[in-house]
Amino acid sequence: MNVLILGGSGFLGAAVAQACERAGADVRVLSRSGRAPAGEGLRGDVRMPRLGLSAADAARVRQETTHVVLCFGSVSWTSGPGEVLETHSSGMRSALAFLRELPALRQAVHVSSLLALGRAEGRVTNRELYTGQRFRNWYEYGKYCAERLARDADDLPVGIVRFGPVLGPDPRGGRPDTRHGLPVAFPHLLAGYPVHLARRGDFPCWVTDVSSAAEIVLKALGTPIGRATWSWFDPALPTLADVFTEVCRPWGVVPKIVEAGPLGRFTRLLGERLGTPRELVDYTEPWFDLDVDVLKEIPEPWPVPDPDYLAATGRALRDGTRRRALA
Repeated sequence: MNVLILGGSGFLGAAVAQACERAGADVRVLSRSGRAPAGEGLRGDVRMPRLGLSAADAARVRQETTHVVLCFGSVSWTSGPGEVLETHSSGMRSALAFLRELPALRQAVHVSSLLALGRAEGRVTNRELYTGQRFRNWYEYGKYCAERLARDADDLPVGIVRFGPVLGPDPRGGRPDTRHGLPVAFPHLLAGYPVHLARRGDFPCWVTDVSSAAEIVLKALGTPIGRATWSWFDPALPTLADVFTEVCRPWGVVPKIVEAGPLGRFTRLLGERLGTPRELVDYTEPWFDLDVDVLKEIPEPWPVPDPDYLAATGRALRDGTRRRALA
């Protein structure tokens, strides 16, 4: 298996690259930096024709690649429309055009997000993408656009794997990134600020650990997934309150989670002014009704999430903060 990973220098992409290398695959990682956490690094840009590769690299990649992972794109929930559409929409079109030039392509996997479902109404499964939903932010819409393009490319063997927030220690080493997504809340909670949540966060947030997510992508490549859609999340279904509590535990901090229900949106706006991070404000209520039986569509055996990955996230954040303070 000769795997090209587009966006393999990021948090999940790095874990996917390492999992593929452990499985014995030849791995190439394309990123704008050209650095690779495993295998060979290639400098390029998915937004450009021929992925921004040199002529020599493009010819070699075309000839040898058998499997591709599409794992690129901004992970910020507050990205603007320009960044989101250029990366997730234009980048996907460029990537799919390149896939059509690969004579030995056997399977491609697009790493999507469950947040592409936005504010979906009713119970959703792997079949649905557009349900008439509204989107909380441009990130959700960008992930929707990218998945839509991948689903519509019926001339290519592109399968879809959807994840919610992916947590755990950074496979690249160093301090976990708390600039984007759900981890934005961690420093606020650790500093003692309150977070306002409906039902005090007693609802699933569809998280998983980075190691099992990477193993699911590897399974999708090798099983293979075909043109199916899989959704993966921790089968234990930790709630949002569980996530915050466990991440804070290694710090000896009990997170201040305040009931947001009685005053609704006013409480959430007040919460933002008192410390609730902007990226979390629109996620203070249950996100959507996902049928948990979607897990059964993934062939067994399933990977087993690290039972301590939430606390391990907190420990990695604590240790990284200490190293930074001593530097």
